[in-house]
Amino acid sequence: MIDLIAYLVLALSLAAPAALKIDGRYIAVVASLALLILSAFLKLPIGVVVSLIALSLSIDWRLGTFGLALAFSAVATVLAAYVYYAAQPVVYGLIALALVTAAVYGLLAMGRARENVEGAAKYLVFSGVGKVLIVLGYVLGVSGLPQGLYITILGFMFELGIAPFHAWVVDAYALSSPRGAAALAAFSKVTALFVLLSIFRSASAPREVGLIALIVALVSMLVANVAGLTAKTLGRIMAYSSIAHMSYALAAVALVWWLGEPANSPNLFGVRVSAADLAVLVVVLEALASGLAKAGVFGYLSTYLSDLSPPRRSVLNVLNVLSLLGLPPLLGFWPKLFLVLLILAYPQPWLAAFLVAWVVLNSALATPYYLRAIRIIAEAPGPLADNVTSSYTALATTALGLVLPLVWLTLL
Repeated sequence: MIDLIAYLVLALSLAAPAALKIDGRYIAVVASLALLILSAFLKLPIGVVVSLIALSLSIDWRLGTFGLALAFSAVATVLAAYVYYAAQPVVYGLIALALVTAAVYGLLAMGRARENVEGAAKYLVFSGVGKVLIVLGYVLGVSGLPQGLYITILGFMFELGIAPFHAWVVDAYALSSPRGAAALAAFSKVTALFVLLSIFRSASAPREVGLIALIVALVSMLVANVAGLTAKTLGRIMAYSSIAHMSYALAAVALVWWLGEPANSPNLFGVRVSAADLAVLVVVLEALASGLAKAGVFGYLSTYLSDLSPPRRSVLNVLNVLSLLGLPPLLGFWPKLFLVLLILAYPQPWLAAFLVAWVVLNSALATPYYLRAIRIIAEAPGPLADNVTSSYTALATTALGLVLPLVWLTLL
């Protein structure tokens, strides 16, 4: 089935000259619809969600030739998700990661202002360093040197913007065009997380790799949430939010990598699941919650910089920010709950108490800057500016949060 996605990439490549003659958003619309059908055929619900994000963004914006970049970024994300769920070779996920980087770089710089190019260049440099380390470490790991996966984790720290390699995230979110910031959150980060999951499943690494990754993730979420308290503009608030959410996702994977499977499997809605599956669920939901919400927040902006105050109000994006905060029953609540359940599955009471307290503390620390983001969005001057993107993301954030327990029980 990888061939079907490859044909779509080939079709988009052949359509590139057409983007010079017509508005590229029409290409993005057609590609998003094709990706939607393909995801349904492959029985890939996450692909459906990603396709609809790309479709809403392409409907809302005049993208010019950059509509092609939007299409490529969405295809890369669906490819990475398919690689994980269909247990395809990791190399395809690495290809998706390279493809999404090139596409998102174009979207970050599409405003063509000096600040846009600066933010995009920082993303390209640091993300490029991360990819080199990821590939190098993975090659060493599968070649009989498990310690090479230390390098892979270091690469994901660059790629996901984990502290102390997080400064580029703030600049990329703040200085890029809102379209690029939406693509960065909805496609680039999600793609990287699925590649991380593919490597997590396929590679055998020393337990110490997981311990180091867990410590890094815990420190990173604290750094992000404390720094977010001083952020005064929407772009920077969303940047620190992204760093924190990526840290939660890494913490889930690292915990299972370090401690393995507990004697008693976690109980989720009355069903026993493996710790590894629960960690994967945390990562997937964290990626979806963060990507959906930030696509909605940035997708309604009409400014040339993500960091400028919104010229108009948005009511529906208040739901997206509340989801990022983790307010039940919105989608962003569930990954934090599942992370706590994952922690409690392990029999070390002192470790569990510390980790749960750490997650709760960080969630509480984040509250003031999310409330500040709500105020920026809801109290902006001018009429309401909700559009297709903010409407779809708010609906998806709410609906997925409400039906998630039912869906889980149905699937099992």
